[in-house]
Amino acid sequence: KQWYQRRVAITAGIKDQFSDCMGKYDNTTTPNNVCKDAIDSVQSVLHCCGVNKTTDWKDYNHPLAPPESCCEDQTKCNYSTAYQDGCFTVINTFVNHNAKYIGFGVLGVALVELLGMSLACYLRTYIMKRDDYEQPYTV
Repeated sequence: KQWYQRRVAITAGIKDQFSDCMGKYDNTTTPNNVCKDAIDSVQSVLHCCGVNKTTDWKDYNHPLAPPESCCEDQTKCNYSTAYQDGCFTVINTFVNHNAKYIGFGVLGVALVELLGMSLACYLRTYIMKRDDYEQPYTV
């Protein structure tokens, strides 16, 4: 319930982190640019580009074309051939359309855990009540 109440703050945080990584996309000072790899992976897998729309990349030092991961054909990538949906929009739509399935999945896992704990407690009680159960050695 608390996650549901804070969903606006959580989604704003995700959006801010993605925007921050877009700002660090062309960072050449670090040899292993985690932001570049993460954004390229997200954009390639989800077929999206930028935070809200493709032209978001213009604000991050990409005036002529977005990164190649924004396009199906990476050899001819420009703003007209790039994926038009923003990544935040795609993720937000997916979560909102599948929220009940995600919730049922979480609830199902919780019920299985509770069932396992209940059966473990029952088994312990059953073993302790047996007459021929050997009590641990005490001094």
